[in-house]
Amino acid sequence: MANEEPNDEPGRLCFVIMPFGEKDDHGTLIDFDAVYAKIIKPAVEALATDGIHFRCLRCDEVEQAGLIHERMINYIFDAEVAVVDISTANPNVFYELGVRHALRDRVTVLIRREGTRNPFNIAGMNSIDYDASDPEKIAQARSMIGSFIRNGMLSSTRDSLVHAAVPGLEISSRQGSIAASRIFRYTPAHAHGREIRLITGNLRNVNLNSGAADDQIDIWVSSENINMQMARIFDASISALIRYLGARRDDVGDIVEDTIADELRAKMRGRQQVNPGMVVSTGSGSLADSHHVRRIFHVASVYGVIGGGYHPIAQVEQCITAALLQADRESAWAEKAGERPYRSIVLPLLTTGSGSGSLVDNARKQLDAARNYLEARAAVTRLERVYFLAPTKRHLSALQVALAELGIGKAGADDAAPATAAGDAASTDSARAVDAPSGGAPGNGACGAGP
Repeated sequence: MANEEPNDEPGRLCFVIMPFGEKDDHGTLIDFDAVYAKIIKPAVEALATDGIHFRCLRCDEVEQAGLIHERMINYIFDAEVAVVDISTANPNVFYELGVRHALRDRVTVLIRREGTRNPFNIAGMNSIDYDASDPEKIAQARSMIGSFIRNGMLSSTRDSLVHAAVPGLEISSRQGSIAASRIFRYTPAHAHGREIRLITGNLRNVNLNSGAADDQIDIWVSSENINMQMARIFDASISALIRYLGARRDDVGDIVEDTIADELRAKMRGRQQVNPGMVVSTGSGSLADSHHVRRIFHVASVYGVIGGGYHPIAQVEQCITAALLQADRESAWAEKAGERPYRSIVLPLLTTGSGSGSLVDNARKQLDAARNYLEARAAVTRLERVYFLAPTKRHLSALQVALAELGIGKAGADDAAPATAAGDAASTDSARAVDAPSGGAPGNGACGAGP
């Protein structure tokens, strides 16, 4: 059965916060609808020439049931960019600006009618002046808005006073979890017979609906720190879920043997850490029988700072290349041992937990790494399907936007698996692995009955 995407033309979201209609500003009548139509919207949509596609949206454009205030807060949080017109010192605008600065550390662009002064609390913030009656100044304002957005997306500088004043502040949301396990198929242009796929829902449901061995995903990728310490089982992360599902458990679900974590520790052989971007390959423990998973790849995608939490490694997309190269390396070992090679792998979007960076930009880099690998090694890779997990609507939207920006098209009709229980799954040259599977060949892929 085919399934529909949330948007026919997915794009990044720019939420516009401003008054509506005509408003008096110290004796001058401002048509804010004209400001939106002639200045803001064209400036944002012109970024498409750089391959960055934005949907520009104001609250009055949303045709949807429900409380407008709830939708407004969600758009303020979800939008990668916000443009805020502070002309007339409208109290609703300033309330929404405060919400934006609390929820997002960047990119918030302030604009104002020429002659407007910033109130004391935002006096030090850069603002773009406009004059809607002067064509030359309209063009100048459009150009500056586009530049502010473009530079803000490339920079790590915070433009939120809240986040600048409270270092380490993290805002996250668990809303928008996807219950159904569905698959969206895309074809890289120069990788015949290979696909990049998006799979929605909770990782615990992956493979449970697969009737044939060819539909099952052979390798699951787990994001780890460079110390290769798996997450605690109650953490909201992929690592924690894989650790629990792969462990041997008693009749009431308590862990009897911490199978995957124990093997990972043994593979480290006393090492305190591995190089960023490296892969350590282990067996899949109980996941072999319950979910038909053949291998678990642990990628070193974050590093810890004492008292400062975990941070993404530089060029985290190298983890994608490393995992795919390791899959092909182990396929060669499997074939030598008379076993079938690894045809498929599922990866989470790496280092997207903090919410401070751009989910779309992270997705774009990681999808591009997968695309480049499949195209460069199309003649030799055993991999046929590279999956990216989309546990929430925000992940799915970011992945779809990134695929559109990369020009990776759909592979015909999308396949949809039956709906499953909802659940939250949180969380190169360095493409070397620590240790091969014991005996020189990977463990045999268990294809027995499910749980």
